[in-house]
Order: sequence, then C-alpha cells, then structure tokens
Amino acid sequence: RHFRAFALAEGDQVDPEEYLSRVAAAQASDAYEAALSSLDLCARTRRELERSLLARGYVPQAVQAVLDRLEQSALIDDRRYAQRAAEVGANRGVGVYALRRKLRARGVSDEDAEDAVRMLDDAQQAQAAKKAAEGLMRRYAALPAREGRAKLSQALARRGFSWDAVREAVDAAFEEDEWE
Repeated sequence: RHFRAFALAEGDQVDPEEYLSRVAAAQASDAYEAALSSLDLCARTRRELERSLLARGYVPQAVQAVLDRLEQSALIDDRRYAQRAAEVGANRGVGVYALRRKLRARGVSDEDAEDAVRMLDDAQQAQAAKKAAEGLMRRYAALPAREGRAKLSQALARRGFSWDAVREAVDAAFEEDEWE
C-alpha cells in the first residue's frame, strides 16, 4: 500500500534514493508496529528482525531506522539475547559448540557469542552433559557397553559438548566397574 501511495507512471523521471526515502518515511510507523508485534511473540536479534521486516516488504531505510530506534530504547540487544540464550541452553543440556552455532545463525556477532559462551564454565558444561546423558541413556542401556558408550558419545557431541564433557558424562553413565 505504501508503494501505491507513491505510484509511478511510465516515463516518470525518478531519483531512486529520493523515492525510497519517501516510501521509508511512509513505512516507518507500520514497520515499527510490525517489529513490536514480532517482539511480543519472543525475543529476537537485530538480524532476525531485519530479515522479517524486509520479507514483509519494508524498504531497507525504514527497516534500519526501526532497528536503530529499537536498539536505542533497549528493546533489542544482541548481547543480552546471547547471554540469556546461553543460560537457557546450559539448563536444557546444550553444549557450547552448538550454542555458538545457534547464536551465529541468529545473527549474533562473534564477539557477543563468545562472551556468552565464556560465561559457561567447564563444570557447568560437564553437569549439563551428564544431565543430557541421563535422558539419552534409556536409548542405549540395552546395547553392549562398548556400542552404548560410542552412541552416547556421538549423541552428546552432536549436542555441542566438548570431548572432555562428553567423556566425563559417558563415564558417569557407564560406570566402569559395572561393565567389566
């Protein structure tokens, strides 16, 4: 509808920058409302909101203005988003490697992603890996010990845990004296 308000006829001489600026000004309030609606559903990164607004047809100038406004009012903050995602991920049994990949895929900068995963120490990761191993153990309990250990190790590695955390969790799940 915003482009209809500034309809062009064949043969019109148009300065593309000036035209997009006028459309952006007309779209600003609608784009802001769309961003707020999106944030009502769940927290989002700057890049996620940018992709969403561009996909809805808002021009880049309007999108950037909205994102800057949301950042200034602290409604979007990628650093805070990354820290919260790290806390939640640790509680849900997600390893630092998987968490780092997830944050980068959502558009969090490498620096903010590293800061967030740095908050999770080795002891927290080992505990989260053990918790995940307990949940996965039901799948592998009936297997021979060697095969069960291998499959559990692979499953934990896919969840992004370091090999040290995987080894510790697998050793705890398959207590050595029980299988010898």
